[in-house]
Amino acid sequence: MKKDASMHRLFQPAVLLALFAGALLSANAQETLRGVSPHPEAMLNEFERSFAAWMSEAHDRSVKIEWLDQGGTSNIKRFIQSEFQRSPDGINVDLFFGGGVDSYIEFAEKELFEPHVLPKELLEQIGEKIAGVPVYDEKGRWYGVALSGFGMMYNNLMVRRFKLPTVATWEDMTDPRLVGRIAAADPRNSGSAHMVYEIILQAYGWKRGWQILHEIGGNVKQFTEGASDVPGEVARGSVFYGPVIDFYAYAQIAKAGEDKLTYIMPEGLSVINPDPIAILKGAPNMELAKLFVEHCLSPEGQKLLILPKGDPEGPRNETLARLSVLPKLYAETDGRAVVKSNPFEIQNAIEYNPDIGGARWTLVNDLFGALIIDAHKDLSSSWKAVGKGTQTARLKLGEMPINEEEAAELAKSWNDPDYALTRKRTVSEWRQFAREKYNAAKRLNKRTP
Repeated sequence: MKKDASMHRLFQPAVLLALFAGALLSANAQETLRGVSPHPEAMLNEFERSFAAWMSEAHDRSVKIEWLDQGGTSNIKRFIQSEFQRSPDGINVDLFFGGGVDSYIEFAEKELFEPHVLPKELLEQIGEKIAGVPVYDEKGRWYGVALSGFGMMYNNLMVRRFKLPTVATWEDMTDPRLVGRIAAADPRNSGSAHMVYEIILQAYGWKRGWQILHEIGGNVKQFTEGASDVPGEVARGSVFYGPVIDFYAYAQIAKAGEDKLTYIMPEGLSVINPDPIAILKGAPNMELAKLFVEHCLSPEGQKLLILPKGDPEGPRNETLARLSVLPKLYAETDGRAVVKSNPFEIQNAIEYNPDIGGARWTLVNDLFGALIIDAHKDLSSSWKAVGKGTQTARLKLGEMPINEEEAAELAKSWNDPDYALTRKRTVSEWRQFAREKYNAAKRLNKRTP
């Protein structure tokens, strides 16, 4: 008995020490968030670094973020939708970060997000609307972290060398002199490319908008997989023009210089939209995800967007050149910020309807893909024949298989799995429609005096 008691007394401190060590290790164990994002790696790295430093200093917690590479916004949307069809209660991913407001409105309506009401003092700092578009969801299902403008860029040196026109509107890129001089991205992979095309549809209306998209498509030399590839092609001079999202353009201009590259947002024909973040339904690290959202929207997080690399409060490795959702920061960082103007003061944006854009997102992508990208060889051949020809032939080139009302009706069931076979057959019919109308446009151009 004495031996047992003695052993018990010797064992007790060892157990306590082991328990203490285990608790210490547990307290310092690294926590991991999982997210999907179309943002450039530089932006994701800066926010992860800043968040990890804040969590360590303010909360004595070690965290990291694992970003699952699913490609651009359109690919990410397909991933999220398919995963939730397979696992309705959660997909083992915490965050959806970036990609334009239309997707977030659609997913919020499908109840794929976990609401998070921000602390009042933080929410009050965020601008409520930008050019009539909400910056955040009133139920807390998503929040704009950055703002994005959409326009076009061109290579000044090459435009001057070949005595080509500069561009200031979307219609300017339909000039037949620009054949083979434009790069654009596939909206089926890229959310920012989709937004450019949807903006054109809403700026000009369905019929005129698709006419412009066809004529721009006729001038395109190549459709890139991602929107981030377009500014690089313009900067290299393999093409001279391209529709782009603002921060991709600014990044290239910072490298090449303003004398070589120009970015312009068409006055009265574009929008500035929030680029949101949301917590996905069933997020496995809910509390940590909420903290990350709050950090992104805090002044500390927002300064990463608008301040240059090297500023004590700015990004460490690369200038992000994004627009902040906190209006007060533009005055507070005046003289230090990369962004020189306050987007909340812009008056020349179109009245963009994100509900319409979100509802028909995939349908528009499939239409653009079938009519313009998949049939690009036929489109290019036809455009070279009719671009400088008759108005009748040009209008034939831009004919659509469905009108806007029919598109709205189709969009209601377009993403339904039970509609998949009909959708596939319809897209195939659109490709055939495209080939036939391009050939008809060439014949019409020859016949018309």
